[in-house]
Parts: sequence; C-alpha cells; structure tokens
Amino acid sequence: ELASYCSYPPAVFATPNCHNIHRRENTVKTMLSTKTYMLILALLFVHVDIVRSFASSPKPAFSIIDSFKSIFNDKTTQNAAATDTNKRAVLKEKIFAACQSKNEDESNKREKIEALIEEISPLSPVVGTARSPLLQKEWLLVWTTEKEINFFLDWNIGGQISQSINNDQLGNMIEFKKGGGLGVTGELSFPDEDDDELGIRTNFKFTTASLDLGRWGKYDLPPVGEGWFDTVYLDEELRIDTNSRDDILICTPL
Repeated sequence: ELASYCSYPPAVFATPNCHNIHRRENTVKTMLSTKTYMLILALLFVHVDIVRSFASSPKPAFSIIDSFKSIFNDKTTQNAAATDTNKRAVLKEKIFAACQSKNEDESNKREKIEALIEEISPLSPVVGTARSPLLQKEWLLVWTTEKEINFFLDWNIGGQISQSINNDQLGNMIEFKKGGGLGVTGELSFPDEDDDELGIRTNFKFTTASLDLGRWGKYDLPPVGEGWFDTVYLDEELRIDTNSRDDILICTPL
C-alpha cells in the first residue's frame, strides 16, 4: 500500500516551480527520488522477512489460545463437579427419607430405594471402594433387606446394629434392647481383578458367632455364612452395599 501510494500520488500536489495547486488527475507523473524508492524497497524486504519468519517458526508449546482453553476447561470441570455434588446431596436426602419411611409397603419401599441407588451409584466420589480407607471403620446400619436382621427389628428385640471393618477382619453386632446381643466375626478378602474390574467387591467368610443373653449366659454358636458384598457407593457420610444374597445394606459412620 505504501509503494502504491508513493508511485501514484494524489491528484492534488504542489509542483516545485509553481506556487499554485493544480488538479491533473490523468497526467500525474511520479516525482519520487531514487532514495525514496530504495527506502520503500528496504521496508518491503524487511516486511517479507518478518512474515516468513513467523510462518516458518514452530508453533509455541503454550499459546495465549491454549491459556484460554485451559481456563475454560478448568471452569467446565469445576461446574461439573459442583453439579455432581448437588445431585449427591439431593439423592442422599431422598435415600435417608425413604429408609425412615414407616407407612409404606416393604416391596414398594425397596423399589423406590433401588431406583435411588441406581441414580447415585455413578456419582460415588470414591472409586475402587473395596480397598478405600473410608471403608475401614465402624458403621451403623440404617436400613437393610436382610431377613435375619429385620427379624430382630420387627419383633422389637434389636437395638443398634453395627458393622466394623478393620483391615481383613469383619465384625457384625446386633445389640438387644434388654441387654446382650448377637455377634459374628469373619475374614475379608478381595477377588481377582478379572472378576472385579470396578474394585467394589469384598469377599467375606464368618469364622465365629456368639449369643449373649445377659444374665442367662453367653453361648458360642457355629458360624454360618460366606459370600461377597459390593460397595456401590461410598463417601464420608454414606455407604451402600449390595451382596451375594440380593440384599441391600445402607449405613452411616458410627
């Protein structure tokens, strides 16, 4: 553009031998010195050289566009995490409410809870729950479909029901309201990775059982039971298991 402007100056210009301004659009002649042309050529060569250098330079490892992309992706990830957190909170409230519901048929209650479990399981903040340190603690049973446990609850015999997991040791305790209780202990193990790709399964085998009847004495019983349980959801406040007997256990930390 600079070369074009200098080679064909505007129609209005001052001639060196006149004091008047002439308009000669069709008879304009170039009035540039040799030095001016040399300057223009030098500028053009510099311009071309700069363009070539940018065109041939390798792409920088991290550009300003990459920076904006990184910020956008981080923001998207944060929004997704916040959404999952909100969903978990809502679903947990619904699960606890369903567990505490008294005026509902048990089959309908189970269907409702199973639907909620199906929703919340993919949102578990812990993966590989079977080997998670969060599982290693004492748990308070909130609700279950296990008939043996519900027998003590339905007959108003059982009080607090808890389970402890300590390394490879398992302990279940049903406390009786009038004293004593029924307790079992067992051993835990993990299946091969091929049988548990998600890392949620724990094998168990009961090894001891005891019945404490308070003033009527304490009795050892033959331990009965082995199988597995899948911890399909786990966080600081909630644990949900399904097991080899098609039962559900919902627990909170004790």
